[in-house]
Amino acid sequence: MRSTVLFVFFCAGLLVTNWLYAAPIWSNNTAGGDDYLVGTIHLGDQRLSGLPSKIIQAIDKVDAVVLEVDLAKVSPQEQQRVISKYGLLPAGQTLQSVLSGSVYMQAKQYLAQQGLDIQQFQQFRPWMLGLTMVQVAYARQGLDINHGIDKQIADYASLQNKQIIGLETFEQQMRFFEQIFKQNSAITNDDLILDTLKELREYRDMPLEMLDAWLAGDMAVFEKIYKDTLGQSAFDKAAEKILLSERNQVWAEQLDPLVKNKKVLVAVGTLHLAGENALNKLLTDTFVQF
Repeated sequence: MRSTVLFVFFCAGLLVTNWLYAAPIWSNNTAGGDDYLVGTIHLGDQRLSGLPSKIIQAIDKVDAVVLEVDLAKVSPQEQQRVISKYGLLPAGQTLQSVLSGSVYMQAKQYLAQQGLDIQQFQQFRPWMLGLTMVQVAYARQGLDINHGIDKQIADYASLQNKQIIGLETFEQQMRFFEQIFKQNSAITNDDLILDTLKELREYRDMPLEMLDAWLAGDMAVFEKIYKDTLGQSAFDKAAEKILLSERNQVWAEQLDPLVKNKKVLVAVGTLHLAGENALNKLLTDTFVQF
């Protein structure tokens, strides 16, 4: 997943059995703590059927599990309301009217190659169309949310009657792309669509490479991807600031008191644990990967 859109949303070989997972997980145990950080993959394939044993053991030890958002508390009706509010264009506008003619045609051609008609997305904001194109690409690679680590952690924690805490609301998450454009007037809808199309063409193998790295617990791959790809364009830089760096700062402020007062496992997308402003670096406690 090379583009910023792809990176933020995500997060081949032989099947890997549960006990072979390395998985990126940190602990502050060496400093006398009892908390864990888990880098997650939002979508996965059959290789992620079942949580790694060390994540299960960590959940069993803590009082609460902290997720980016607790979707179990958001009804399908509320999700649809929020998506309509932030992801759809206002009356009188269409996708064709907010994109340049050439970029609209490129998006139309890409969707047609996937067997989709752009007319069915006319009310989508361009960033919502970008996410849709990413979802389609992932589905064709056999990746889905049910094999994602976030969902599996949430499901297991719920079965164990653990307290589940969301760092953000679903509505907050749906506003992030809106903020990118509000804070960066020079960035256009065309920029977002062109960036997404470029990455879908040139880096279509990246999601599976990231999945391989996750299974191996190889943060060097994520660090390289972060460094090589999240500062390539004005859109990339703006998105990295809002979707990763600034969120990490806010999360660190929320998590510091939780870590001090509860035994917690924090599960966030693995790219939040890479880069100069990695979440584990911003927390007061020292977390070490194991």
